[in-house]
Amino acid sequence: MVAITLDGARQQFQEQIDFFRAKLNIPTARWDDIWQAAHDRAFMVAGAQKADLLNDLRVAVEKAITGETIGTFRKDFAEAVRKSGWSGWTGQGSKAGEAWRTRVIYTTNVSTSYAAGRWQQLNDPELLQVRPFWQYIHADGVMHPRPLHVSWNGLTLRNDHPFWLTHFCPNGWGCHCRVRAVRKPAAGAKTQPPEGWDAIDAKTGAPVGIDKGWAYAPGASLTQQTAAWAKAKAATLPPELGRALLADVEKVLAKPVFVEAATAKAAAEWAVKNNLADFADYNGVKAEVANEWNRSLFDHLQEFPALRANQKFVGTCQAQFARWRELEIEKRIQWLRANNPQLPESFDFRKLAEKVVKPLKVSDKYAHSWTQPSVSGVAVNKKYGANTALFKQLLQHDVAQKWHPIGADSVRSVVDHELGHQLDALLGLEFDTEVITAYKTAKLKGMRDEVSTYADKNIKEYIAECWAEACNNTAPRPNARAIAEIVRSRYQSKFGSTRSTGRNSVGG
Repeated sequence: MVAITLDGARQQFQEQIDFFRAKLNIPTARWDDIWQAAHDRAFMVAGAQKADLLNDLRVAVEKAITGETIGTFRKDFAEAVRKSGWSGWTGQGSKAGEAWRTRVIYTTNVSTSYAAGRWQQLNDPELLQVRPFWQYIHADGVMHPRPLHVSWNGLTLRNDHPFWLTHFCPNGWGCHCRVRAVRKPAAGAKTQPPEGWDAIDAKTGAPVGIDKGWAYAPGASLTQQTAAWAKAKAATLPPELGRALLADVEKVLAKPVFVEAATAKAAAEWAVKNNLADFADYNGVKAEVANEWNRSLFDHLQEFPALRANQKFVGTCQAQFARWRELEIEKRIQWLRANNPQLPESFDFRKLAEKVVKPLKVSDKYAHSWTQPSVSGVAVNKKYGANTALFKQLLQHDVAQKWHPIGADSVRSVVDHELGHQLDALLGLEFDTEVITAYKTAKLKGMRDEVSTYADKNIKEYIAECWAEACNNTAPRPNARAIAEIVRSRYQSKFGSTRSTGRNSVGG
């Protein structure tokens, strides 16, 4: 889970960016053509009805959401308008009007995407276990505070109170209020919304104090609602646009979504239920580790579906070895019975089989990828998975010492490394001429500085280390970038195109 900004600091984070990127470009004539929760799946700029114009505006807004200033956005907006020849838009021709219009587009998209990301963060099961209450925080610094918003300041309700479905911030044009998670209401805090909080204002169609079109929680809409809305909207568009909209909606709604689990046991159940592996056992590790394991496997299977055949097991190394032994013992028992028909059914074949099939000992490594046919898959050493803080501390030390590559200091990077081994085996990368050349060149230049000390062990570890860096370093170095490009190229040649997961564009 991305670090939660419980203090409400307005900073970009992945859930916010992912929310915006999942939107569909929808041409509209008026701002209220798209209504309330439909904005969770629709990107629109009132009056922008040309596909190329809308796409250019979308690019400009995405840059704003990922950190660009309003000044840069205004330049991009002006260029998009010039290229498309768009005219007659609200605010055009007046310096003040244009400044107002661009600010509305900029702040609305940034604030609603932020709110949608926060909704996802605040609903994280692990967070809800320790901070199940949400507190409304009024932004005292605004020049013209809304009296009702001021009156809601400090209101503390459980996260599932219906108040949040209509009053989650922002709940109006220019609203800077926010919501934070707390363990329990503070002494003297308001714990009930004011009487009549859900009364509808006839002028706006929203609860009193909420602006027209803002009575919804960004990011909380149901997919069924989105599909129904899209079908109705498509009927009003030119046939080609209507068909494109429905096709896009179908793709968005069909896309699997990763969900974090509150416990390691729940993470194991989620992995099997969502077809990450045939069998899962995270017993003894922290939920955070189990979730990161699932997240990496989920992302890899989205992009490289052919890896699924090797995922017979996911979980701890200890549970993987124990499952292997149990399956081998069962096979040995069946063999003994079949080959010793003279012995009675009551004969203790298990005792004999257990003597033959010895337990396997887990090494001191963080994790491994095992290709044993009945339990193949990636697993984490319970010794490290049981102590997340120590695990991370060791990984950070490894990177600082250049034992592992830049960026590979997270639990996620360990799984990525192991799946790098699986991609190597799947695609025969260790025998690939281009990979061999890159490996030899890196050794000549100095593997420790080019990739990592561990990558110098052999070409297999070189491939896995490069892949781990490509997945986790925001600016992958040449070796990591080259290996990632080869991985995708070889996979596409063998299995067809890869599917982007929305992570690092180089590393997946």
